[in-house]
Amino acid sequence: MNKKDIAKRRLSIFSLLISIFLVILKTVVAYTSNSIGIYSEALNNSLDIVTVLITFMAIRISIRPPDKDHPYGHGKYENFSAFIEIIIISLLGFYVIYRAIIRIITRDYFLNLNFYVFLVLIFSIVINIFRVIYIYKIANKYNSPAFKADLINYSGDIISSIVVIAGLAFAKYGFNIADPVAAIIVSVIILFFSIKLGIKTVRDLLGFVPVEITDNIESILAGFKEIQNINFIKVQEVGNINFINISLSLKSSLHLSQAELIKEKIKSKLKSRFPESELLIETTSSLERQELEDIIKEVVLSNPKVVDIHNISISDAGGKLNATVHLELSKDIKLFEAETLTKKIEKKIMDTASELDGIYIHIEVQEKSLEKCQDITKTSGQLISEIKEKVKDYVDPQTCHKFTVLLKNDKYNVSFHCRFNRNLEINEVHLKTTEMENHIKTAFKDIDELTIHAEPEKLP
Repeated sequence: MNKKDIAKRRLSIFSLLISIFLVILKTVVAYTSNSIGIYSEALNNSLDIVTVLITFMAIRISIRPPDKDHPYGHGKYENFSAFIEIIIISLLGFYVIYRAIIRIITRDYFLNLNFYVFLVLIFSIVINIFRVIYIYKIANKYNSPAFKADLINYSGDIISSIVVIAGLAFAKYGFNIADPVAAIIVSVIILFFSIKLGIKTVRDLLGFVPVEITDNIESILAGFKEIQNINFIKVQEVGNINFINISLSLKSSLHLSQAELIKEKIKSKLKSRFPESELLIETTSSLERQELEDIIKEVVLSNPKVVDIHNISISDAGGKLNATVHLELSKDIKLFEAETLTKKIEKKIMDTASELDGIYIHIEVQEKSLEKCQDITKTSGQLISEIKEKVKDYVDPQTCHKFTVLLKNDKYNVSFHCRFNRNLEINEVHLKTTEMENHIKTAFKDIDELTIHAEPEKLP
């Protein structure tokens, strides 16, 4: 058990002993004096015994570590304890008001007032002042909802004792109605604070989190230029702990070590602002536009039923990326086949490029029949060797692989893969592949179409 939990338990036992003492003392005084005001005080302290026991039990449960049934811990039991306490306080307040009104209607004002009645009430005020100071320090130090509820309750005890003393003083000098009126005032004060705290407690139980918390988190994240997009921010308040779950998309140019460093810096900033918090930060690499287009092309064109792809459009709507693609399909394909095909392609694209929020495919009919071509890859060893020789100034020729050579209308359609330094910026890679394509086409006039797919080098 840590210092925080030990302090909470000691405070509960301390409050319990004080409440038992005051109940016994005030009950005797209320009986001998016949004061409804002092009866309300005794009932108020009886309530303190109940609420302290509830708080004590709630704390014993709330300090339990997270488990399968309570992945965020047991802190909500403190909120529930405060909620039960508020209900009991409110019922007590209504009961005292009812008894006071009955006494006013029946004019039952008989009181037996002696100096010890006032002495007891003043003594209870002094004790409660010390108790409130002690609870205030603990409640603020550990941000305990249950003890904040107790703080309001015991502060109300001080105010109620002062009001009751004033009412008894007036009654002693002939204003007998002052005693039940004082009891009503005390009850109204109790109900006011109960309703105010009740609203906050119910909000906590329902998972309400002040918008200022999310705004503060967003303002902290805005200071990191490496963040491409904030996917979501989820905050769960359990007891005095905020569980903060954040998903971020970082720039794709960042190395893994850089991404981890950014995460640690973000955690440090958030911890300084929210010290009582548990942080979970998930990061993904945000793909550049050209990378997304390449992924879409590769996925779509790998399907043999697709004739062609064009008009790839990627839009950014408030950080959410959406892609629109036009597919050209054979004119003899059936509608249900086209639907099945597009659904399959959409799913594969979304699984491959998680940054995309949506993919929209527009189907077009093939206008011309497919031109016949011949796959001559196996017999094009000389051409492949010559192409490798031409790209040696741009990339290691040994990394060039997966060559495909098609012969169509006496022209070659060539595609192959090359591996580049994995730490290169994507724009630099794109410029290199473009230069390679232009260089090869200049050297080989009979190559009509050429596609070079860039891959990161393999780790050793």
